Amino acid sequence: MGTTLKRTTIFLTEEQHERLRRLAFEQRTSMAKLLRDAALEILEDEEDMREGLKALADEEGTITWEQYQRQRTE
Repeated sequence: MGTTLKRTTIFLTEEQHERLRRLAFEQRTSMAKLLRDAALEILEDEEDMREGLKALADEEGTITWEQYQRQRTE
């Protein structure tokens, strides 16, 4: 992996723990890796949402709905 990992603690219900344990076994990986992958996905999704909202706020080169409708009837 090459990067320094930081230890953290999470609390799971018995059912969550068992399901995660089984999934890790089926995928031949560790529970920790599954949790790291899930955390990374959440962080990447958050970054994508922020970038998307920023792009939506950029109105350069856009027209209003009314302007669009006027152009279509001309």
